[in-house]
Amino acid sequence: MSRRKLRIHSQAQLEIEQAFERYRQENPRSADRFLKEIGASLKKVRSNPKLYPPYTRNTRRRILGSFPFSVIYQEREDMILIVAIAHAKRREGYWSKRLMQ
Repeated sequence: MSRRKLRIHSQAQLEIEQAFERYRQENPRSADRFLKEIGASLKKVRSNPKLYPPYTRNTRRRILGSFPFSVIYQEREDMILIVAIAHAKRREGYWSKRLMQ
């Protein structure tokens, strides 16, 4: 099990907030479920980052079960960086510049 720190890129945090707000406007229960699923996903990624398959650009991806989003992350020596909370319909790799920050 990993004990590395989990860091969420500021743009990934913004993606969580924007998705939550869209769901909240449509259905507050969906918004709450979305946040719970994101939280559970982040916990699973932190506890066992190698559980999820390699993706692209030296990242891994965990696909959410109930929502059209993926948690894109990169394992680093001292931390796990959450690079994006990517909607399934967004252009693949739009987040790649975040890896250099």
